[in-house]
Amino acid sequence: MVVGMRKTKTAALLWATAALSLALTACGGGSGVKTDKGVDSIESEAPAAGGKADPDHREGKKDVTADRPQLRMDSSQEERDRLGDAYNACLEAHGVPMNHERAKLAGAKQASPVQDPAVVKKHQAGYDACLVKLPRQPPETEPETNPHFADDYRAYVKCLNKHGMRVHMVPDTSVSPDGLAWRYDDGKQQISEAEQTKVDRACELEAFSD
Repeated sequence: MVVGMRKTKTAALLWATAALSLALTACGGGSGVKTDKGVDSIESEAPAAGGKADPDHREGKKDVTADRPQLRMDSSQEERDRLGDAYNACLEAHGVPMNHERAKLAGAKQASPVQDPAVVKKHQAGYDACLVKLPRQPPETEPETNPHFADDYRAYVKCLNKHGMRVHMVPDTSVSPDGLAWRYDDGKQQISEAEQTKVDRACELEAFSD
């Protein structure tokens, strides 16, 4: 499963689910920085890993982009969590199946969507209705708005490895033709969710901030 900054669009884990719906960003796929969840890691980047194109670019969706909340590099984790929870709560209110077991294990109040392309397809109407609540990632973490995106992403992955996350960079064109993501070397998450979120955030700031 592709992860990593799909936060950045994509990632973006912690919004891997959201990424799942835009393409399917994280456990922060896509063009951003995130983790097996997807730098979107609040599990909320609309479909990222291996799905379809970004809904913002589908016919009739272009007007939604400007209304979506915009994250900044200096956005606090609290703000990211709040916006991610609001998006996921909207999905749940529209009948999208949620991963309550994972939320319980992580001690989270708001569950994230079940990460399954079939589920996303079945509940696409819910994802479309909630798209306006899906946070946009910082411009620095997007290949379309950062001319040094590839170099910054390499630095990001290098930082993740330095802090104990054995991962490697992979192309991810689910949202952008120049998108990048990362995968665990052994296909499994080696550190806790909390530690991964901490490391991911620190490395994103280190690699993508001026």
